[in-house]
Amino acid sequence: MPRLCPIPRLCPLPRLCLTLLFAAVMFVPPLSAASTPADRIFPEATKGFLSIRDLKEFGEQWKQTQFGQLLEDPLMADFKNEIQKRLTERMETTFGLTLDGISSLPSGEVAFGMVAVPNQVPGFVLTMDVTGRRAETDRYLADLTQKLVGAGAKSTTETHREQQITILTFPPPDVQTPRLLGGTRIEITVEPIEQTAYYMFFQDVLIASNQMHLLKLIADRIAAPAGRSLADVEAYQVVMKRCIDDIPNRIPPIIRWYSEPLDYGESVRTLLRGPAVQGRGQKPTIFSILKQQGLDSLQGIGGVITVKTEAQESVSRTFIYTKKPYRLAMRMLNFPDNTNFTPPVWMPSDLARSTTFYVDPMAIFDNIGPFADAYIDEVGVWADILDGLKTDPFGPRIDVREELMLNLGNRVMGITRHEKPITPESESRVVAVELRPGREPAMRAGLEKLLDSDPDMQAIMHRTHKIWHRKPANVAGQALAGTVLLPTAQRSLLEEDAEGFPTIFPDGGVTVAGGYLLAASDVDYLKVILNRLDAPAEAASSTISTAAEYQEVERIFAGMGLTNRPHFFRVFAKTHETLRPTYELLRKGQMAESQSAVGKLLNMVFLPDDMTGTRQQLLDGSTMPEFDKIQHYFGKAGIYGITEANGYFIKGFTVEREGR
Repeated sequence: MPRLCPIPRLCPLPRLCLTLLFAAVMFVPPLSAASTPADRIFPEATKGFLSIRDLKEFGEQWKQTQFGQLLEDPLMADFKNEIQKRLTERMETTFGLTLDGISSLPSGEVAFGMVAVPNQVPGFVLTMDVTGRRAETDRYLADLTQKLVGAGAKSTTETHREQQITILTFPPPDVQTPRLLGGTRIEITVEPIEQTAYYMFFQDVLIASNQMHLLKLIADRIAAPAGRSLADVEAYQVVMKRCIDDIPNRIPPIIRWYSEPLDYGESVRTLLRGPAVQGRGQKPTIFSILKQQGLDSLQGIGGVITVKTEAQESVSRTFIYTKKPYRLAMRMLNFPDNTNFTPPVWMPSDLARSTTFYVDPMAIFDNIGPFADAYIDEVGVWADILDGLKTDPFGPRIDVREELMLNLGNRVMGITRHEKPITPESESRVVAVELRPGREPAMRAGLEKLLDSDPDMQAIMHRTHKIWHRKPANVAGQALAGTVLLPTAQRSLLEEDAEGFPTIFPDGGVTVAGGYLLAASDVDYLKVILNRLDAPAEAASSTISTAAEYQEVERIFAGMGLTNRPHFFRVFAKTHETLRPTYELLRKGQMAESQSAVGKLLNMVFLPDDMTGTRQQLLDGSTMPEFDKIQHYFGKAGIYGITEANGYFIKGFTVEREGR
């Protein structure tokens, strides 16, 4: 019998959002009907929110996009059926809802969010406008209840405002949850608890939640709105206005989303960890630490998405709303705008993605100390680390601020390339930090001081360039070595509380050349970049700025007024090259091993939860055609960001490929 895990287990919210978006493009629901906007139904206490204005309209728009047309290609028919099959299984066993109901019932807006009412348990809410579909909705709930009860759930009912609430209680899962800590896989036994889902049809709205009090709250607000709604929240208003004002003719966006990230993260953590949170005692969480360290200035993040209604295929607009003055760690978020985004000649034309952004490295370094102390929970530990690196007779004897940080400039660039044939390790990344004029010798000397004395690092020579990289792992705890440059005691403190602390470029290398500090995910690709730096005249014939796709995206940026308008970051991406690894790994049955961003998002939806062994790919991609036969569906993408008086505005777009 499959494990039943309803709405409480579907959370976090992004997984539900992803699945509903997939469902919307697979099935076309009826036309929408007018109703109260969801942001007026959801209360002020909403910490995360996503709304699809009209599923039918979104589905029709999606089918005109490069991805939508790909799924309609006869070559993809078998795989499309496979996606539908797995989505159906995922919806039923994870959400306690069925795919056909999600996709066919709504006649208007679908919205979902995390609501955290003070002094009550936070929870998730899903609302669907089903105006004119009362009979179909009643039949759906009856069939759903019968099916889930037959699979082991217990069904009871309750009445609120003279309407029936269906309560489904699911048997507790008995599972081991694998986790990674410091690079080591460990098993954790989850305390079995019952899961409960609540469903209610009220005044043309189907409401689902994992908390009874939230279900009743939403019904009460539909019946007689009282108190402030999400639409009354200042941050929500500012975010939506900034994004919608940027749309030509203020075309209504098909998708809106909003989050108060620190409150949302704390609420999800409380909900999912349950008793484990209380066992933590008074120890602060990462979210409370961030608030204490000044990130409470971050009021809200949100945005809108339009599809097939503007000159580009799709356009996303995001605004990060902040309030000044910044204090403590928030001062690290200083992104100076600039107009120089011309790629250097060493950036090759065969890359999948390039990124350029501007930061203030000294603002980061000079304000990270209090946050590090709070996170490690030891006052003064950051100063002790720096002092140890400077004065310990057995250490590198380096003043990190003076001998390393002051050499760095503001411009940071990153590139991504995929080696063919595609494997889980095909992705190569390089990050280049531009150095201040004339500071290359000082930076090289500083790195020699720091890394030549690190027992976990070794140096090799490539032409005239000294490259440092990690020695092969052969001791416990080396996952953090060479990445976080801390004494052993501080590493242990971090490992003690880190939940999957990331290792940055564990198999890569670092060097100084051509006026840059260069770090790469693999040494071989770093050598390729060094060769291009050594021979700029030869590299100029194959640099990214000469590529037709790059030039087209640049023309779009110019049309958006960016030619002389300062901004702090810009991204160029070839979507066919960016998505190729995920596609190929799906075909080979290796998607579970994917390290790309797209692959990880798909894994959230299509990989089983709580697996105790090696994660297995659930989607059968063996019927998918070779990528070269369908890559013409994919085009280009661009993103830019601007620093504004009350936050940061970010805009991205996708463009269809010419000659498709």
